[in-house]
This record gives sequence, structure tokens and C-alpha cells, in this order.
Amino acid sequence: MMKNYIIGFLVICILVLFSWGYKNYNKSILQKFPIDKKSGDPHGDDPILFVYFVFSGNDCADCLEVIETLNILPSQFKVIGIVPKKDLANEDELREKIKARFDLISFNNSHKRFFPNYSPSIFGVGEDGKIYFVIPGVPGEKEYFENFLINLYSRILPLLIKNN
Repeated sequence: MMKNYIIGFLVICILVLFSWGYKNYNKSILQKFPIDKKSGDPHGDDPILFVYFVFSGNDCADCLEVIETLNILPSQFKVIGIVPKKDLANEDELREKIKARFDLISFNNSHKRFFPNYSPSIFGVGEDGKIYFVIPGVPGEKEYFENFLINLYSRILPLLIKNN
């Protein structure tokens, strides 16, 4: 009888440990988005919010309309496009097609765990790698996204300053 209690107790302990480990793993999975330190704005004094636009040249034109907004964001935002390597091989053709005026980098192994469920997707990341938002790029989002970013920046400014 005592043997059954000990086995039950050990099973419960193992479940609790696995649950705790999984919870901590999920909590940290989106904590450190890989930031290229040379991507920062050396001229501005304001904290930067990196806006990573993960997309492919094959995404629908309506889904990519948010690029117009990304092209005109103020200096507090550093926009970087992340595309598959095959798309970046023809970067000039891609830029002509989508009219992007921001830096484009290829999707690499350090971005693998952040691969979005929906393409295109937009990640808002602080200078410390902390992710503040993830938004799918959907048709009709252009005006909403611009207002969202300006309002969000004013609200998270104390967090960005604290993290510097």
C-alpha cells in the first residue's frame, strides 16, 4: 500500500517538473529576438522599436500593402524585412515589385524559432530583443497599422527607456 503512494507521489512530482519546465520554455521562447546591433539608428536619441516584416515575394499584393506604411515610419522605428533566401537572391526584382525602402535580410537559423504561422507577419521588437507584438499582415490593415504603431510607441516608451 505504501509502495503505491510512493509511486503516485513520484509520478505527480515528474508531472509537476515537466509542467514547470514547459512553462518556462514557453515563457522564454519569444524573449530574445535576434537583433543585428549594427541595425540601430546611431543618429537618434529616442529608443528604437524594431519592426521586422517577415514575408515572401509570393504573398498576395493586398497582404503586402502595409509596406507603404512601413516605408514612411518615423525615425523611432527601424524597419527590417526578413525574406526567404531564394527571394533575396533577386533583391532588385523583389524591391521593384513590392516598393520596399527598408533593409532586407534573409531568413536564417537564428530566426527559425520565430517563424510565423501566417505570412506576412509583423514583429515589434525592443532593442533588447523583447517582442512587444506580432501582427499578421492582412488586406486592409494599412491605416490601422500606422495608427497602432504610433499609439503603441507612446505607450511602451517607458518600457523601452527602462530596458536601455
